[in-house]
Amino acid sequence: MIPILSSERHQETGFSNKLAVVQGCIDALEQGKAFLSSLTGEQYLASAEPYVTSSIGEHFRHILDVYQGVYLGVYSDDVGGSLSTHQTRVIDYNQRRRGHRVETCRLQALAEIEELLAWLKSLTVADVKAPVQVISEVSVSQTQSAQMRSTLERELTFIALHANHHFAMTKVTMTLLGGHVEADFGFAPATLTYLGRS
Repeated sequence: MIPILSSERHQETGFSNKLAVVQGCIDALEQGKAFLSSLTGEQYLASAEPYVTSSIGEHFRHILDVYQGVYLGVYSDDVGGSLSTHQTRVIDYNQRRRGHRVETCRLQALAEIEELLAWLKSLTVADVKAPVQVISEVSVSQTQSAQMRSTLERELTFIALHANHHFAMTKVTMTLLGGHVEADFGFAPATLTYLGRS
């Protein structure tokens, strides 16, 4: 049986902060920004086959696609104003920009990160608590998508943790290529807490 954390533990870790998930997304993007700023254009295009087949740029394109998917889903052009005052928005995680310039241009990735950071900093508690619908492929044996209910808060949590997963893979690539990466890059927040470095 999984033990339930006490409310005291939640208080210690900032659980009561209703915009904690927004800060988590910002933290993830800031980590990604610092990592990209330390790379050369050549390193951004690098992969470490056969261990890691995708380039660092391809990983960052994918990370940014997921962030962009949430942003575009909740702020479509046909409706304006606060997310919380309109019909439920649809986040489609199946949208990908494979082959997009962001895969090969580190500066493009950095520019997109800056835009996403500005958006995240503008979110309100009402925005974060708003309902959304999520569409995602769910099968590896056939093309099959599911649509489900969620909240922006839940999806922001997902995209920050998803980014950390890909950061870990890019860290492997840089390590195999002999590059330097910050020690805590690619670790999940719970892991950093466990290690006493959060």
